[in-house]
Amino acid sequence: MPLGNEEPLRSSPRDYRQEALQLTGIPLLDKITGGGFPRPSAVALMGPLGSGKSTMIREMVANFLRQGCHVLYYCIDDPAEVVKLGLEDHHIAVAEIEKEGRLEFVDMFSLGAQKLAESLQTADPNDILEETLKFGDLLSYGRNFALQHTDEPKAMVLDSITPFFLLTEARRVFQYMQVMRFATRIARAVTLVSLHTEVVDQNIENATANLVDGVIEMRKRTGEVLLKGGTLKVLRMGRNLTPSRGYYYQITNQGIVFSNTPLI
Repeated sequence: MPLGNEEPLRSSPRDYRQEALQLTGIPLLDKITGGGFPRPSAVALMGPLGSGKSTMIREMVANFLRQGCHVLYYCIDDPAEVVKLGLEDHHIAVAEIEKEGRLEFVDMFSLGAQKLAESLQTADPNDILEETLKFGDLLSYGRNFALQHTDEPKAMVLDSITPFFLLTEARRVFQYMQVMRFATRIARAVTLVSLHTEVVDQNIENATANLVDGVIEMRKRTGEVLLKGGTLKVLRMGRNLTPSRGYYYQITNQGIVFSNTPLI
C-alpha cells in the first residue's frame, strides 16, 4: 500500500525477461531456437573436424549481412580470401559491403603465416605456435569494433578458436571465454565461435560449453570421412536449457540443407 503521496509501484513497460533475438536466416534453426540467437550472446558451434561448422557460420554471416548487421570476422582456420569466396558463394557483394564499413576481416591466418616466416630462422620450434597465435591479438584487433557506436546490430565471428586452446590449460580457457563474453556484451553483439572437438582436452571442451550462452552441436555421420552431412542439435540457447532433438543436415554447393523431420 502506498504511503502518503507516494505513487504505487508500476511495472516497467519493457519486460527485462524478454530477450532480443537475432534471426539466423536458417528457417529450421530459427524455429528450434525460438526465433534466433539472443542479443547479446556468445554462441559456440562445436563438433569434430569436417562436420560443417565453417559452412554453417558463413551461411549465417551472409544472412546477418542481408539483415543490415555490422560484422567483424576473425579468419583463423582459413585466410580471408577463402572466407570471402565462401561469402560470395552466398551472393554477398563482399567488396561493396567492406567499402560501406559493415564487414571487417581480421586475417589471423595470414598474420600467423607472416609471423611464422619471420621467426622460423631464429625461434625454437616449440615456441613458434605460441608466438604466432596469441589470444591477446584477438582483443587488440577487436577493441575498436566493440567500442564503436553504431545503430546497426553487430556480429563477431571467431572461426575457429581451436588453435588458441591447443596449448592452453582449462583455467586459462575460463579467463579467455569470460573476456570474450565481456566484449560481446560491450558490443551488444552476437558472437559465433567454432571449436573442433576431439582435438583439444575434454576439460577445455567442457569449459567452453559451460561458459558460452548457447551451444550448437554438429556431428558427422558415423563412418563418413569426406564431408557430406551429419546431425545437428541445439544443446541450449540463452535461458532455454532444454536440448532440441537432432536434425539431419546435408552439405551442398548452396549451403546446408536440413531435414525437417527430427531424429527418432
